[in-house]
Amino acid sequence: MVAALLFIVLPLVLIVVAWRMKPLVPRDGRPGDAVGGSLAAGGMFGGHGLEPDARSVREDTEAPRFDFSDVKARE
Repeated sequence: MVAALLFIVLPLVLIVVAWRMKPLVPRDGRPGDAVGGSLAAGGMFGGHGLEPDARSVREDTEAPRFDFSDVKARE
């Protein structure tokens, strides 16, 4: 009986309570912040006042190419 309470009833009750709880930080209405992360971070660390980017830009991740043709060989 105790095992059923611990492994079946208690997890189900906790899941239901978690779905019914009000979030601590309301969702941000801006399009770049889906779950209000910047609003929560702004409350902890101070906001920067900037709007999120309208579109994301791919980061340049190509490997740099070096030209060592002018370097002398070691003697």
